[in-house]
Amino acid sequence: MPYPTTFPPAAADQSATDLAARPCPRLSGPRELARRLAELDERYIRGQFVALDELAAPRDGGARAARELIAQGRLPQPAYRLDDGSDMVAADFFAPLDAAGGVDALPEWFRKGYLAAAERFGLPDGPAEADEQWAEYLSGGYGVCLREVTPASIAEKARHITTIERLLLDPRPADPSWAEQLRVAVDSLAAIELPGSPLDPPRWGGPMSPQWYGAYLRGYFPQVFGEDSR
Repeated sequence: MPYPTTFPPAAADQSATDLAARPCPRLSGPRELARRLAELDERYIRGQFVALDELAAPRDGGARAARELIAQGRLPQPAYRLDDGSDMVAADFFAPLDAAGGVDALPEWFRKGYLAAAERFGLPDGPAEADEQWAEYLSGGYGVCLREVTPASIAEKARHITTIERLLLDPRPADPSWAEQLRVAVDSLAAIELPGSPLDPPRWGGPMSPQWYGAYLRGYFPQVFGEDSR
């Protein structure tokens, strides 16, 4: 069984050698490894996100107004912060606000949208769960993992994870039906999630969703996800 990995090979120093002068990237020095990881991390963040101040500048009140709303818990926190202090958000960060018609309408718009999506996806969630998801939305965490942060995408993620965890309670990779359900759930989750940055795990204190429900499962069940299984 292949060992599941999500570590970027580019982070290791390919010029490192062992004491016999053979190539040995695993002997990369800690500072060099950290520097490379930081560069990959920042490159990913700058490629996937935009600076909050830049995005908010043309809106009413500009960046100052947006930051005040975030501080008041009325808009989500940023997804990332760079070393230069730039707070980074998705390019469609303000899309839910605009769809709701204003910041005062946003909470109810979100809750109604989540409950409708939860029903559509067969989730048993009610008002209490919608409130929990609203709080999670405001934390900014969904901005890290979802390609589009909407009530529907949040409910869809919950549905796929629920399906995966149910299937893992009774793993049967040799069963074509079980394998197909797992493959569809994992692939569907990957389709709505961002790949994540190299330093997300230490930021969050553990493996991220694309690792747990993506790379690891693909490694644990190669017969389910191999080309010959399609």
